[in-house]
Amino acid sequence: MRTHSICGWLSVVVIVIGAVQGAAAEQTWKSHPPVRPLPIGYQSELVAGAKRFVNPQRGDDAHDGSESKPWKTVTYAVRQLEPGQTLYLRGGIYYERPALTRSGTVEFPITIANYPGELPIIDGGLREFAESPATSWQPLEGGAPDEYVSTKTFPEADLRRVPNQFLPGSWEPMWGIEDERPLALGHFADSLLPLHGYRLATDLRATNEYWLTSKKDKENGIYCGPGLWFNRATNRIHIRLAHHRLEGLGTNAYRGETDPRKVPLIIALGFGDDVLRVTGIKHVKLQGLTLRGATGSPLLHVYGSENIQLDHLTLFGGFPALMVNASQKIRVTHTAMRGLAAPWTSRAHMKYRGTASYQLILQNAQPLNEDIQFSHCEFTDDHDFAFVRWGKQVKFDRCFVDNFNDDGFECGAKLRDHTIFISLNRIGGILSPFTQHEIDKDESPLDHNAKAGVFVFRNVFDLRAGCFRSPPIQADPAGAYLREEGHIAGDHGSPVWPVMHFYHNTLLRETPVFRDNYMFGLAVMGLRRTERDVFNNIFLQMQKVPGVNFVAMKDAEALREGGNILWGAKDGVSLKGDLFAKFRSSPLFKASQQHYPPGWTTNDRIIDPQVMKLDAGTSSVPDLRLKPSSPAKDSGLPIPAEWPDPLRERDSGTPDIGAIPVGEEAWTVGIDGRIPLFGGGPAASR
Repeated sequence: MRTHSICGWLSVVVIVIGAVQGAAAEQTWKSHPPVRPLPIGYQSELVAGAKRFVNPQRGDDAHDGSESKPWKTVTYAVRQLEPGQTLYLRGGIYYERPALTRSGTVEFPITIANYPGELPIIDGGLREFAESPATSWQPLEGGAPDEYVSTKTFPEADLRRVPNQFLPGSWEPMWGIEDERPLALGHFADSLLPLHGYRLATDLRATNEYWLTSKKDKENGIYCGPGLWFNRATNRIHIRLAHHRLEGLGTNAYRGETDPRKVPLIIALGFGDDVLRVTGIKHVKLQGLTLRGATGSPLLHVYGSENIQLDHLTLFGGFPALMVNASQKIRVTHTAMRGLAAPWTSRAHMKYRGTASYQLILQNAQPLNEDIQFSHCEFTDDHDFAFVRWGKQVKFDRCFVDNFNDDGFECGAKLRDHTIFISLNRIGGILSPFTQHEIDKDESPLDHNAKAGVFVFRNVFDLRAGCFRSPPIQADPAGAYLREEGHIAGDHGSPVWPVMHFYHNTLLRETPVFRDNYMFGLAVMGLRRTERDVFNNIFLQMQKVPGVNFVAMKDAEALREGGNILWGAKDGVSLKGDLFAKFRSSPLFKASQQHYPPGWTTNDRIIDPQVMKLDAGTSSVPDLRLKPSSPAKDSGLPIPAEWPDPLRERDSGTPDIGAIPVGEEAWTVGIDGRIPLFGGGPAASR
C-alpha cells in the first residue's frame, strides 16, 4: 500500500495543485489558467530490445524507422511493427487518426511509447487553428460582439455518421434535432480547458447568462461560455470567446483573450471518427502518450481486443474519452481523463445546450467485456462519468474521481452475473455518485449469482464541494449555485438496481441529504426487486445530524445493514434523545426483520466518530483517519470472508468502522499516487 504522513501531505499537494499554480505564476495564460496538472513527458529508459522511431519534425515514412532515420507518421509506423518491438514517438504533435492493427504475443508484446522525457501528442483536430490562428478566423459582419467565423469552409463536417455508442439520457439518437448536434468541439491549446460545443447560434450569441424558464426554450438564448458552433448552411465554424458577466463565478469566469486570432486552439469537426482505434489485436501496450482533438466520438476506442495495457496516458475530451467494447484483460494505469466541462460549465449547459458526454463507456457487443481494471487513474471534469453496465470483473482502485456535474458510476441493472469492484478511491464533486437508467423494463432477472454484484468498499466520498448543476435564474453574487450537492444514489425511469455490497466507506457531506433519507439515501433509493448490504460505514454531515427517514418506502425491501455511524459535525453536540426510537416502534421496523433479523438501525449509532481533523468549510482539507479513542474502533460487524477487503488482515479483531482502520496511514490515489486521499478536489484545484 502507498502511504503518506499528514506532515507529508503538503508536499503531495505541491505536486498536484502547485504544478498548476506554479506554472500559472511563471506563465501568462492567453486563455484561462489550467485547473489540472498539464501532461509532461513520461520518464523511462530505452529498452534493450528491437526499437523503431517516429519523429513528426524530421521523419520520413520512406525511412527505415531507425533512430537516425525515423518514420514521420504514427499511421504508417504502427503497420510496420512486429512482435517484441517498441515504437518510440518523439515529442511533438501528430495530426492523425491512427488505427493499431498489429498484435504482439505473450512472450513478445508490442509497445508504443513516448521517447523518454518527451511528450508526443496525437491530435485528431485541424492543425491550422493551432498553428496559424491569425489567418484562420475573421470577424463576423453583423454578428454578436466577439463573434468570429472561420476563413475556410468545411463541407465534409456533417457526414451524418451513425454514432457507435448508445446511451440513455445522452440524446442518442437525437430524434428530430439532428441538425442541432454539436459538430465542432475543442480546447484552448495552452490550458487545455474545453470549449463549449453549441447546439444553437442563439446561445452562442446571447448576452444572457441566467438559466431560462424552460430547458426547451430555443428563442431566448443563454451564453454557455467560450465555444464553437458549426453553421451547416455555410459550412463554417463560428467562435465566441466573450467574457462572463454572471455574478458569483469568481475565478471560474473566463477573462482571457477574446480574439481567436491571438490564441491557439484545438478544434475538431464532424462526428463518428475515433482518434485512436485499437481493433482486433492482442498483447499491445501504450505508454506516455497524450490524445486530444476528438469530436462527439470516442477519443480512444478499444474493440475486440485482448491483453491491452494503457499506461501514463492523458486523454482530453471525447464522448467518451475511452470506449471499450467486446474486449478482455484491459489494464488502464496511471492515466488521466479530462472531460468537456470547463470551470464555468454546468450540467444544464451540457445536457440541454451542448454535449451530454460520458467519459468512460463499456459497450455491449459480444463477447461481453471482461477483466477490465482501472488503477491509479484520474477521472475529472465532465458531465457523466462511467457507463460500465456491460462488463464482468470490472475494477476501479486507488483512482481520483472528481467534478462530474451529473452522474457518476452507472453500474447497470441487476444481472445474474455482473461483478464490479470499486475500492480505495477518492470520490467527490459528483451530483449522483451512483446512478442507473432503465433501458428495458424486462432487463433484470428475478434471481442472480450469489457471488455477483457491485462491491463498494474502503472509499472516501467527500461530496462537500458539490457541483455546478445549473446557472441561477436570478442574481447570486455568492455563487452558491456552483456548490450544489445531489444524492449518493439516484436513477432514471425506476430501473432494478444491481445487488450492491457497500461496506467500510467514509462519506462526507456539507448539507442535509434529500428528505433526510437514511444513510444518505442508501437505505431507501433503488431497493425494489434487488438486494443491498450497507455495513460498517461512517456517514458524516457538516450541517444537521443525518436523519432516520424511509420516505416513500411502503414495504420493507431486501436491505441488510448495520455497524454504521452517523454524525452531524455542527449540530451533533446538541443532540438529545434517541433518534432511532420512533422508527424502532414503527411497523416498517418490524417488517425489516424479515430481511435482516436484528432489524434496521439496531446495530447503528449516532455518535461522533472522532476523526483526526474536520473543520468547517468546503475548502478545508479533512483528515478522516480515526483517533485511537474513536468509538468506531472495534465496533463494526463481521464482513463475509468472500467479500474482498485489502485491509482485513491489518484490522485485527472486530473490524473498525469506516474506510481507514485506527492506526492505518491514509493511502494516496491518482497518477503515481500524487493526490492525497483527503485533498485535491475542485475547491482546492480550481
